Amino acid sequence: MTEADGGPKHKIESERFRILAGGGGDDRAVAPFWVTERSWRLTALKTLLESFDAVPNVAGPLASVETAWALLGRAYRDDPASCEDVLAQPQVGLWAAHTLRRSSGTEPSEAPWIEVGYLHGIAAACAFRSGLPFELTVPVRYGVAVLPTVGAADFPVETQLARVAFDGHTLILDDGSVTVRAADDDARWHAPVRIEADAEGRTLRLTLLDRDVYRDLREPAPPAPLGGPEVDRWRGLFDEAWRMLVREQPERAAGIASSLRTLTPEPRQSPYRPRSASGAEAYGGILLSEPDDATQLAVTLVHEGQHQKLGALLHMFTMLEVDPSVRYYAPWRDDPRPLEGLLQGVYAFAGITDFWRVHRRHAAAGEGLLAEFEFALWRRQSFGAAQVLSSSGRLTEHGRQFVALLHDRLASWQDDPVSPHIGVLAEDMALDHHALWRTYCMPVDRALGANLATTFRSGDAIAATVLSDDDQAVVALPEVGLLDGRAVLVRHSLAGAKDLAAARVAGSTPSDIELVSGRVESARECYLRDLERDVGDAHAWIGLGLTLDRRTDPGAWALLGRPELVMAMTDARTDPLAAARWLGRQLGGEGLGKPRPAGWRVARPTGLVS
Repeated sequence: MTEADGGPKHKIESERFRILAGGGGDDRAVAPFWVTERSWRLTALKTLLESFDAVPNVAGPLASVETAWALLGRAYRDDPASCEDVLAQPQVGLWAAHTLRRSSGTEPSEAPWIEVGYLHGIAAACAFRSGLPFELTVPVRYGVAVLPTVGAADFPVETQLARVAFDGHTLILDDGSVTVRAADDDARWHAPVRIEADAEGRTLRLTLLDRDVYRDLREPAPPAPLGGPEVDRWRGLFDEAWRMLVREQPERAAGIASSLRTLTPEPRQSPYRPRSASGAEAYGGILLSEPDDATQLAVTLVHEGQHQKLGALLHMFTMLEVDPSVRYYAPWRDDPRPLEGLLQGVYAFAGITDFWRVHRRHAAAGEGLLAEFEFALWRRQSFGAAQVLSSSGRLTEHGRQFVALLHDRLASWQDDPVSPHIGVLAEDMALDHHALWRTYCMPVDRALGANLATTFRSGDAIAATVLSDDDQAVVALPEVGLLDGRAVLVRHSLAGAKDLAAARVAGSTPSDIELVSGRVESARECYLRDLERDVGDAHAWIGLGLTLDRRTDPGAWALLGRPELVMAMTDARTDPLAAARWLGRQLGGEGLGKPRPAGWRVARPTGLVS
C-alpha cells in the first residue's frame, strides 16, 4: 500500500478514451478504473492519516490510530487480496471523504473518535479475513458495530464501544454485557446481504448495504435492515433487469458488472420518480430507491454506471474550468447547475438515451409507447445540453475532446424515427420543464415588469435590448420541486392508465389531466380559470401555453419561451392570452427552447420578483 507515496502516473489509451467519451464501455474499458481509483483511495487514506496526526487523542477511548493501522498492515502482508477488497469498498471511500471534511473543520464533529473509529472496523475486517488473530475495540454507532465486508453486530442503542476478538477460529464482539458471535445462529449478528444475477454466462454480484453507517452518500445514517421479503424482491428485480441488460446491451452490461459492488436501498418513491445517486468518493456503489419494475432498475443501473465512469475519469483529467458564479439549465434538474454538474448530467443521460433507443425495440406490449417517449425526450434534452457544453468556452483540451465525441454520439440519434405523436409529446414536455424552470429560477426586476405592463397597455413596441436575457440572473437554490408533474402524467397515460386522477401525481392539477387526456380546449379553459383564482400560478401559465399552437400562436412563444416576463407584467386585471400574445409577437418563435451556452450569473436577492 505504498502507491500514495509516489508511483507511476496513470494513462488511458486513446481508443479506450474514445469509447468511454461516446458513453459506452465494456469490462475491458471499465475494469481498469479499479487501478486508478485504488490510487485515489490510497491518497485519500494517506491524507486522512496525516490529518489525524494534528489532533491530540484523536482516537479517544479507542486504541491509537497507529495501533489500528499497524494491525491493518500485518493483515495486508498475510492476505493482500482480501485487504484490497475491504479498502476498495465504496463505503470506505465515503468514510474517508466524510472524515477528511470533519477533520478539516468544514463539517466539525463533537466526537471525532466515532468517525476515526471506522478505521478500527476496517482494520478488524482485514485481520479477520486474512486469518490473523487479534483483539481491537471498535465504535458502536446507532446500536451497531460494523466490520466492512464481514458483517454487523447489534448492541443496545446506548452502547458506544465493543471489543472485537478473533482467535483464528471464532469472531466475537462484546460490549461488556452483550456478546455477539459472528455466526448464522446468533440473532444479533448480520452477515452482508449479497445478491447475484446470471444471464447468458455473465454474472452480476453485489452487496445490499442496509446496516453500514457509511452506506449513504450524504452523511452517516442509522441502520435500515432489509427483511426477507424485501431482499427477495430486490433479487427478483435484479434477475429480470440483468437479463434485460445482457440481452439488449451486452457491452454496457459487462461494464456495469465490472464496476458495481454495492447498492444502498432506499424506500420506494412515487411511480416514475425513482431516486438514485452515486459519488466520486464511492466508486462501485450506488444509492437507489426500490424501483417500480425491472425496466426502471435497468435504466437506473445504466444511469449510475455513467456517473461512475465519468467520476473516475475526472479523477484522472481536468475537463473544464470551474466558475461558481455561473449556472446552467439542466433539463433533468429543477435547479440551475454549475458546468461540472451539467457535464455529469449529459454523460448520464446519454447512457439513458441509449438504453431507451435500444429497449424500445424490445419493449413488452404496453411499454412500447412509453419507451419511445423516453427516447425522444432524453435524446432532445441531452443533445441540447451537450451543445451548451461544446460552446461554453470553459472546456480544457481533454474536455473538448471528450465532449466532442459525446456530442457526436448524441447527434447521431437525432434523426432516428419516432412516431409524430410521440415526437410532439416529447417536445411539449421539454418546453414545459424549461418554461417552469425559468419562472422559478429567473427572478425578474420589478422595474422591468412594470415597464412591460405600461408598454402593453399603451400598445407600443418593446426595444430588443429590453427583451434580451443576456444580463438575466438565476437563483442558485430556488424553492421549487416537481417540475415534471405533467411529464409524469404523460408517462402514466402512455403506460395505459385509464384514470389519470387516480394516479395522484404530485405537481399536477386537474387541468393537466384534461391536457394529457387530449381535451385541449377544455384544458385551456381550466387553466384560465386557475389563473383567475391565482394570477401568480406558474404551473397554470405554462399549461396555458401548452394548449396553444407553438407553430403559429405568439402566446405560446411567450409562455413557453419567456414566461417569467409574462408573469412579471400581468395582474388580476390583465387578459392572460392578450398579454402573452402581445409579448410573443415582440419575441418571435424562432429561438423557442434554444440552448444557452453562456449560462447565467447567480442572482442577488434584492429588487427581484419570482
